[in-house]
Amino acid sequence: MLEVTGLQSGYGRVPVLRGVDLALQRGECIGLLGRNGMGKTTLLRAIMGELPTWGGQVVKDGRSLNGRATQLRAKSGIGYVPQGKQLFKLLTVQENLRMGCVKNFSAASARIAEVLTLLPRLVPLLDRPAGMLSGGEQQLLALGRCLCGEPDLILLDEPTEGIQPNICDEIIDVLIHLRSEKSLSIILVEQDIDFLWSICDRVLAVDKGSIAKTIDPKADGSTEEAKAFIGIEG
Repeated sequence: MLEVTGLQSGYGRVPVLRGVDLALQRGECIGLLGRNGMGKTTLLRAIMGELPTWGGQVVKDGRSLNGRATQLRAKSGIGYVPQGKQLFKLLTVQENLRMGCVKNFSAASARIAEVLTLLPRLVPLLDRPAGMLSGGEQQLLALGRCLCGEPDLILLDEPTEGIQPNICDEIIDVLIHLRSEKSLSIILVEQDIDFLWSICDRVLAVDKGSIAKTIDPKADGSTEEAKAFIGIEG
């Protein structure tokens, strides 16, 4: 469903991505693993259209996204949960979810109700300002807001950062369910190797703006290989 070929992008005049190639099938989850500053978030932002394409192609469902604005990429079915969540802190949980329904406000109530069946922890918090939630609750809200846009591909950036383990487990369960029931495709940036290994079909090791290798989470020794790549001992 998504094909990225020779993608080059960066900030200002500073190049970060140096010819990234990847392909994602419908219902597949791939992880992006690497040390800080290697281009993982830049890759997500370039796919989403928040950064310009200097070279190469981003193609979804056979249609080039080059030159298309971020909102048009969202309409094509791409959802983005950025690092730091970027919620509307003064709006309530309900209002944040409604903002995620911007593609179809007329069906917002039904869509929000459907998302809340996946994220029931948010139900008693609907009238609470987003800025008053815990970090884990905010992460669930950011995911819920993304799902309200009915994406068939979501880009997740460091969803476990600063989050308690039980909510990490909830996120895993939701993503596995959506892959199984909705054929949702996922590109996941994450440093928590256990989280990556619990959901990803394959993991792309990113180094200096390019894909250095592909790691198979099911292969013997893959955990140790991943740890060595990002410099974790043991």
